[in-house]
Amino acid sequence: MDQEKNDVFQFKEGWKWFDFHLINEDSLQELKEDFGKTEVWIKNQLNTETNFLYVDTNEYGVPFVIGSLNYSQDPDNPEVNKLFHYKVSKDKLLTINLDLDFLENVNKNKLLNRLDRCRDGSEGFLILIGELLHTFLQGIDDFEEHLIDLEKAIHFKNNGKSLEKIFEHRSEMLFLKQLVIPIEEILTAVEEAFLEDLNTETFKRTKLRLKRTMNLLSHYEGQIETLLRMNMNLYSYRGNEIIKALTVFTVLFTPISALGAIWGMNFEYIPEFKWKYGYLFAWVVIIMMSAAIYWWLYKKGWTGDILTSMKNEKKPK
Repeated sequence: MDQEKNDVFQFKEGWKWFDFHLINEDSLQELKEDFGKTEVWIKNQLNTETNFLYVDTNEYGVPFVIGSLNYSQDPDNPEVNKLFHYKVSKDKLLTINLDLDFLENVNKNKLLNRLDRCRDGSEGFLILIGELLHTFLQGIDDFEEHLIDLEKAIHFKNNGKSLEKIFEHRSEMLFLKQLVIPIEEILTAVEEAFLEDLNTETFKRTKLRLKRTMNLLSHYEGQIETLLRMNMNLYSYRGNEIIKALTVFTVLFTPISALGAIWGMNFEYIPEFKWKYGYLFAWVVIIMMSAAIYWWLYKKGWTGDILTSMKNEKKPK
């Protein structure tokens, strides 16, 4: 498909789709003839870089919806995105810079056949929105596979990189939600503008597809938050175990450190230096004091988990 080509499609129900990609004076004049005074709106829209939405239900009794939708964005570079602009009414649909090649498994001829069965421009616009949602669902399926791989990695080998991966997936999930939430607003706006005229199969299918998309995002978001809490609790537990182990070892080696410091003094007269069994006496004192400290820690229950963990690590698999 030539993205610089401006197309106008007339459908059997009488409504038109203006699919524009290159806006110049000739195309502005063509749109002015069909949409009235559109130059200011189009020029303002082309300068828009974010989502925009406006609903009008009072102009000459002809409701319409105008806006801009960001439907693709690079997570690593927010300035790289795809934005298309639209104006939706019953008899006309205008899209500017909509890249149909972005839509997954969409054949333009088949799309035109589907649009030809639509009653008006609002229903045709819902077809396009539904295809965007289908593309997002494909992305969510890929995200699901990555999430399953992450859960397996965490189960069999949880290390410092696991938390980093969880945060990466969390950012990706937030990015997907940022793309889908504006579409939810668009459907509400279209329903507000055209009310009971939208009681069609296309509208119901598009709403159900949106609901399915949002449910999946909420489900996977909950999974990511669960993984995050599990890892944070695990890191906290491991940190506590490390501190506990260091504390126990420090306390057990306190007699050696204390007695070594005493007998390492440089005083001239230290009676123990002249004892025949002074060396043996020192070891007996150290062992007894260490044993007494260990017994006290054991009675308090402060060594059980550490010793059990150490034994489990030594067991052959």
